[in-house]
Amino acid sequence: MLASSLKRSSFSLSSSAALLKRGKSDVTVRKTTGDVLVGRGTYGRQSWNGQTATVFGCSGFLGRYVVARLAREGTKVIIPYRGLSEYIRHLRPTGDLGMIIPMEFDLRNPKQIEECVRYSDVVINLIGRNYETKNFSFEQVHIEGAQRIAEISRESGVSRLIHMSSMSARTDAHSKVLVTKAFGEQRVRESFPGANIVRSATMFGYEDELLNNIGKNKHFYLTVNNAQQKLRPVCVSDVAHAIDIIRDNEDTVGKSYELYNPKEYTRKEIIDLVQFFIREKVWHIDTPMWLLRLVGRIADILPYHYTSQHEVDLMAIDEIPSTNPSLQTFADLGIQPHTLELTALQYIRHYRPSQHEEDPMEPAGYKAFRKTPVSINSKDIVA
Repeated sequence: MLASSLKRSSFSLSSSAALLKRGKSDVTVRKTTGDVLVGRGTYGRQSWNGQTATVFGCSGFLGRYVVARLAREGTKVIIPYRGLSEYIRHLRPTGDLGMIIPMEFDLRNPKQIEECVRYSDVVINLIGRNYETKNFSFEQVHIEGAQRIAEISRESGVSRLIHMSSMSARTDAHSKVLVTKAFGEQRVRESFPGANIVRSATMFGYEDELLNNIGKNKHFYLTVNNAQQKLRPVCVSDVAHAIDIIRDNEDTVGKSYELYNPKEYTRKEIIDLVQFFIREKVWHIDTPMWLLRLVGRIADILPYHYTSQHEVDLMAIDEIPSTNPSLQTFADLGIQPHTLELTALQYIRHYRPSQHEEDPMEPAGYKAFRKTPVSINSKDIVA
């Protein structure tokens, strides 16, 4: 028994911090609050692991993946929503009965925010927008809203706060979206010193605005600057996995993470990859920046969102990894991110013409897309 315990301790010390998992009978002391946690290991979907999390922005692209990961590990998840409850009903089946708790809130109402975080151990803020609405400006969402959540979380005794931002967020960026996100990071740091900042590159997945936009608009896809924008797209499930590890590991307190694909692509290369997989030509039309921004400004007036001048600005900004040595990456969390070539097909296969629906998943010439030869295992590609 003693030998087994020593062996387990030796393994834990030599392993990456991201791989450490609390057992059901382990005792852990939170560095942030000093609370003693007993038996709060990973139990599974059918039982509560003792932790409660609040996920703001749960109805968004990344939100459903984060909620699903938390719920299947037995975490009780509070999902604040604005507007109709129909927007979050798809999240209910991700957890067991009573484990997914919807709560209506308004980002401008401190009392409602306090009600959402009052009983939570961790708060995850995924709220963000690439366009403004008549109800919320970028300043209200990315700066004031983020600061309000951070302050109320600290005052309510929440031990962990994870704030989602963008890899390209800078105070001198040529985009109001990225500038406000950069200032939002600063306000969160000031309001909650132990917060984690997660800066992600463009994400792709089943409901993304990258691969699916290209496939959906294959007959009329607009680009700027000859589609030479440099991107580091990451799989949304990898980002959700990273957030889950940060949430579960006390050694990550106060650290910032920049999550991006090790491989760089131009938007034109991604377009070529999509048209190769869907077996159909993608007709991309290069448009002058000023003209597309004008169209975006007109679209901003419409009651329904189609595009925005701010989204046009983002199409011209390269995703370049920061040189800040304090920023950690997927590698520090023990995650090997999925490559675009190996995973893109499962997200865009439905755009193939019917006569190509049953084509092989590794068509002739597939390896020509890979700049560095890598052996491909068929089970790595999911149809």
